[in-house]
This record gives sequence, structure tokens and C-alpha cells, in this order.
Amino acid sequence: MKPEEKIKIITKFLKIFFWVLFISFCALYISQATGYYEYELHKKVIFTEEQIKKFENDVKNGANIDINDYLKNQNKYYQNNTSKLGLNISNFIGKNVKNGIKKTFEALSKLIEE
Repeated sequence: MKPEEKIKIITKFLKIFFWVLFISFCALYISQATGYYEYELHKKVIFTEEQIKKFENDVKNGANIDINDYLKNQNKYYQNNTSKLGLNISNFIGKNVKNGIKKTFEALSKLIEE
């Protein structure tokens, strides 16, 4: 392989790599800027406060108290066969992309060493 071809391959790979990094950065920045993580934490705080109020009311009313009743999250479980399939496909793709990137870097390091 000619040196010019190696340089073209490396340049093309680096452009793609930096675009992926840029898009990932933008996605993370937008999620941080919109307060997604803070919103998730806020939902947990609200849930905890509701459970504390429920516990205090049960203590006032003299109801039978079981700690497990207050630790359960009342969110519904939405997983079904379609979502399981999507998760399996996602895991498969992620594993193969990871291996592909690893092999690409190994090949690039061999090209650079030559």
C-alpha cells in the first residue's frame, strides 16, 4: 500500500472518529443542559417524600406497618418480548461495534508502525 493511500485511510478514519465524538458530546451536553439528570433525581426525591408522608399517616392511624410497603416503587414494569428483542439487538450491536473499533485501532496502529 502506498503512503498516500495510508494517509487517506487514516484521515478518513479520523474525520469519522471526531464526528462521532462531536455528536456524542453534543448529546451529553444537551441532556445536561436540559436538566435530564436533575429531573430523574427530582423524581426520586418526590417518591421518597411521598413514602415518608404515607408512613407518617400510617403511624398516626395505628395501621400495621411493614417497611417493605414503603420501599416499593409503584412504577409499572413495561418490558415485553418486543423490548427484550430490542435490548438483545442493542447489546449485540454494541458488542460488535466495540470489537470493530478495537480491531480498527489495532489495524491503524499496524499501518502507522509500518
